[in-house]
Amino acid sequence: MSKTIPLRPANEQFTDSQWQAVFDGDENILVSASAGSGKTTVLVRRVIEKVKSGVDIDRLLIVTYTEAAAREMKERIQVALQKAMNEEQDPERRRHFSRQIALLPTANISTLHAFCLTVIRRFYYLIDIDPVFRMLTDETETLLLKEDVWDALREQFYAENQEEFYQLTANFSNDRSDDGLTNLIFSFYEFAKANPDPEAWINGLTQAYEVGDQLGESTLFQTYLKPLAVETLQRTLQRYEEMVTLTEGEEKLQKIWYLAQNEKEQTKQFLQFLERNDLESAYNLTELLSFDRYPTVRAEELKPTAEQAKQLREQNKKALNDLKKQLFTLSPDAMKQVLKEATPIVQGMAHVGKKFMEAYGAEKRLKNLVDFNDLEHYTLAILAKNQADGWHASEASVYYREKFDEVLVDEYQDINQLQESILYWLRRPLSAEGNLFMVGDVKQSIYSFRLADPTLFIEKYNQYGQGKEGKRIILAENFRSRKDVLDFTNLVFSQLMDERVGQIAYDESAALVHGFDQFSEAADYSTELLIYEKKATESVEFPELQSPELLIEDKTEGELYVTALKIRELIDQNFLIYDKKLKTDRPITYQDIVLLTPTKKNNLTILDVFKSLEIPVQVNDAQNYFQATEIRTMIALLQLIDNPYQDIPLAAVLRSPIVGLKENELVLIRLANKETSYYEAFLTFNQKMEPTMEEAVVQEKTIRFAESLEKWREQARRNQLSNLLWTIYRETAYLDYVGGLPVGKQRQANLYALVDRAAAYEKTTFRGLFQFVRFVEKMQEKDKDLAEPVVLSEENAVRVMTIHASKGLEFPVVFVLDMTKEFNVSDLNERYIFEENLGVGIRYLQPEERVMYDTLPFLAIKQVRLRKLLSEEMRKLYVALTRAEQKLFLVGSYKDQAAMWKEWLKVGDVETLVLPAENRLQSKSSLMNWVGMTLVRHQKADEYQQEVVVSNVPQVKKHPANFHIQWFNEEQLRAAIQQLQLPERQAEDLAEKAQLSADKINRGLARLSFNYPFEVATRTTSYQSVSEIKRVFDDPDNKEIGKIEVREDNTIQAQPLIVNRMIEGDLSKPKFLDTVQAPSAAEIGTATHYLLQLIDLSKQPSYEEVRAVQERLVENKLILPAIAEKMNLEQIVAFFDTALGKQLIQHHQTVRREQPFSMLIEAEELIQNYPETTQDDLLIHGIIDGYIELDNQCILYDYKTDHVKGTSPQAISEIVERYRGQMNLYRRALQEATHKEVSHVYLILLNGGVIIDMQTGNVVDFIK
Repeated sequence: MSKTIPLRPANEQFTDSQWQAVFDGDENILVSASAGSGKTTVLVRRVIEKVKSGVDIDRLLIVTYTEAAAREMKERIQVALQKAMNEEQDPERRRHFSRQIALLPTANISTLHAFCLTVIRRFYYLIDIDPVFRMLTDETETLLLKEDVWDALREQFYAENQEEFYQLTANFSNDRSDDGLTNLIFSFYEFAKANPDPEAWINGLTQAYEVGDQLGESTLFQTYLKPLAVETLQRTLQRYEEMVTLTEGEEKLQKIWYLAQNEKEQTKQFLQFLERNDLESAYNLTELLSFDRYPTVRAEELKPTAEQAKQLREQNKKALNDLKKQLFTLSPDAMKQVLKEATPIVQGMAHVGKKFMEAYGAEKRLKNLVDFNDLEHYTLAILAKNQADGWHASEASVYYREKFDEVLVDEYQDINQLQESILYWLRRPLSAEGNLFMVGDVKQSIYSFRLADPTLFIEKYNQYGQGKEGKRIILAENFRSRKDVLDFTNLVFSQLMDERVGQIAYDESAALVHGFDQFSEAADYSTELLIYEKKATESVEFPELQSPELLIEDKTEGELYVTALKIRELIDQNFLIYDKKLKTDRPITYQDIVLLTPTKKNNLTILDVFKSLEIPVQVNDAQNYFQATEIRTMIALLQLIDNPYQDIPLAAVLRSPIVGLKENELVLIRLANKETSYYEAFLTFNQKMEPTMEEAVVQEKTIRFAESLEKWREQARRNQLSNLLWTIYRETAYLDYVGGLPVGKQRQANLYALVDRAAAYEKTTFRGLFQFVRFVEKMQEKDKDLAEPVVLSEENAVRVMTIHASKGLEFPVVFVLDMTKEFNVSDLNERYIFEENLGVGIRYLQPEERVMYDTLPFLAIKQVRLRKLLSEEMRKLYVALTRAEQKLFLVGSYKDQAAMWKEWLKVGDVETLVLPAENRLQSKSSLMNWVGMTLVRHQKADEYQQEVVVSNVPQVKKHPANFHIQWFNEEQLRAAIQQLQLPERQAEDLAEKAQLSADKINRGLARLSFNYPFEVATRTTSYQSVSEIKRVFDDPDNKEIGKIEVREDNTIQAQPLIVNRMIEGDLSKPKFLDTVQAPSAAEIGTATHYLLQLIDLSKQPSYEEVRAVQERLVENKLILPAIAEKMNLEQIVAFFDTALGKQLIQHHQTVRREQPFSMLIEAEELIQNYPETTQDDLLIHGIIDGYIELDNQCILYDYKTDHVKGTSPQAISEIVERYRGQMNLYRRALQEATHKEVSHVYLILLNGGVIIDMQTGNVVDFIK
């Protein structure tokens, strides 16, 4: 029974349905929230209202799909709680809100995986596992571990010489390798582990192969194959009826009429057999199925009618032939025999797959590893216990059911069956008042690759809609987009999406309702379809544009040039968009535009095309890391260090700048020994006693490299991989070299990232150079890559992201690219297909005939998977269209306009609102074909094509949506590019020729009379670190420098620095000249900072925990043992007993440690005698030890390990003066970065045992 909902105030902005979603309760609730309907706002408000009613925030479990969503949820809740507290007058309620803010950092607001981790850490003893484990999160590490386990298990099976295993191998592998069996077992594992009860799923795999004597009566045929076959035949009969109607009564078309009648009767008989489940007769009919030659019509006036009838007949031929190939390649008796012979194969798969699952689990336990699947299964095992009379709640389940007043699940449409089982044991049982609150939109379920199961949402959607077991609330209003975008989206999906394809009906309750009425109508915001015609054309008007750099290589480039030119047009014409923040129209900028792509495959081409048209573009996840030249060179060198007998890596390194040989010099090496490997030829060449002059020059380089290579190979055996990389960078100067190349900073960042990747790899279960090379090769083999580290990004740039990455985001203008890309159904062509509920379907290889047969389960599961796959593609289209706030562009390509209309007009005669499943379930179709088929029956389409559309469905024909179609061919694109680029080039050429002599004279005179206007800047560096400035602060002659103050206007007031003191020209003494072996104070200070950076602040750290962190640092060679002995761990532990230390622990979620910053300061502010007319800036760089970021303020702190001469007022005053300037720089940088007031600045003197408030100069606490 629902509780009473308070009346909605007149000034409340929430809609009735949003208000209900906030306050309704006492039963399970499913909120179906369409795109842009404010679901997160509703969820946060519901939490706040719960808190206002007296519920503590830690009595709510809030599950999000991503960690980013969890962080955003916490931030929103914190802001709302702070606002509620500020507005509250009652002291008791204010204390309640204050308590909730304090509880928020430890509240259960996280992903389900993070919550599972919490459950396991608390109740690990219920399943007898070691609570100290490492999460296995790296995909490549996981894959390598699986491969190692599988390799060992496979060898064991081969050694046992079991016939069952050989049959399995023969069925799924080929003569070249048994990778097919490997992939099968890995897929088997993933599907089994996604099931709440893997063993039950495995044991049920053979059930689908036990169909009995009557195939036509089997569940597989009746449920999964028959419906689509019947619909296909019914649609075929409709088209034959149209042929008959078109040709009836016309003597010259009589042959076509007879042909249509005969084939119609044949189809009708086929349908009758299927409806009676008479597969034998249906099969016999398909064996006789044939199509006579289509009659020729010579009467010109009747040719259009004959052609129209021919098109209908071609569609029917394809439909009937496809149906024959899908279902009737075997007779029913032959299919039963195939099923009988295939059953042992499936049994063998189950046996081997189960053995692998056990072996892999044992290996993970041995190495104390836990993956995400384990997290969920361990949690389920903790929450539910299996007893003789069934499953029951464990003590852990009872604990959480009593603890949580409500379980709130965001993005419920992306939950899988295993996760649903976990939620079942966390929520109250059905007999009690429901406390499960689920929010989501099944139309946006696009994570099937993570085995998300949208049917869980759909089942509740239907049940709750009928009032069974819960309540359904629908949020249909869209507060994001213009009506233009919503109308177009509704037009498309009202015809595409239903229960069969899309898995939910797009009816009135699902349609988007316009909810934001502040948009103006300053421009045409209707959707545009941009079509590139691939048919080759030649430019006659601009023959010079045939130059290679302007050639459009393929359809991808063509579509991207279309997109780029349209963007240039929008920018150049100052297309107006409505700014929701400014609440007014303004011209569009690049950052208002986003490109959505189906995959990351074309990201590099996007960069190239947009760069050629001078359009700034930001692709932070281009995933071309391993393609970068500097990385390929380093990987080749590592391969060589691991094994020098590799010709291609050796040639690559010799040719690279590391050695620097030319092609002809590589030939000299090969000529030294033509018969052996290139490495042996390399060794032979180095030993050549009487080289020619040319050879001697090369030999000098190769011998030096051979010596380095041998040294690196020795180091690889003894040292960490990350240290080896640093050695190579240092000894080859390769890091410096790439820094001098174009995009040098990015190249250097790539090389730094390789060291980071190596260090991360060394923390895995794998060790050594060989394994790392294998690690990288495996990533490349599986077509995986790393995103390049981001150095700098253009703020005003077009953004590029995948449709998946865009989910939950919104953008003013959206281009959806590659819309004509065919759906990827390659998985359905494998020799096996898995499905969550039906198990596995296999293609059976008959060993004697060596012929592959599709089994009935394979055919059924293929249809189910195809429907699911295309349903997800449809939902991806929905996500893409609904990202747009104001303007939507859809980009694709066809051979020409005729080819496009041929695809779209296949449904031109359909008289139902929803298009036939037959047309929507074409695997060789595309998103653009779907969209086109929904537009072709609209009245707007008549403006673009001449062929008559018979259909007249009012909901489609007169729909308020508006759209435009534009076509572009290569000639038009070249002309447009020429207009953008050629005039500028010609002007530059002309100016260069006209001014050549004058420029030479002027340059010569300028050199002779030049006076550098910024001479004073040469006496200081433009880049200053805070440590350099601090050293000047500490100079006895410059004590007045410490008096830098931060004024109200955030500028610095200081006694100016003397110019020549700002150059750090003295290098530190090399370590090998240092005669003092004891650790320096600086080294101890650095080590202490490392330690403080890594201490877990989520709880009060003990001495043992701090010592454990120190030991890890020593073990990872980040701290030397001699330095560790000198560190004062007791004082560090004691610090966390101070008020400031406890504050760090209380706010650990918002503590930021070791935060680098850079800021510009006018030189005249810091440097004495700097000319006021010279407007130069200094780039100040430093690292802030830490700060606590609160709602409207920050608390800055800095650790010092300096020796302190007592804590007398005079000594404290000297310390304050010494560090005042440095801390004020930090304060200014933090205020500029966070836009928040820095309320306190603390100096923590660990050796002195005091904490100083730098603003008052007083000691505020003692470290005891």
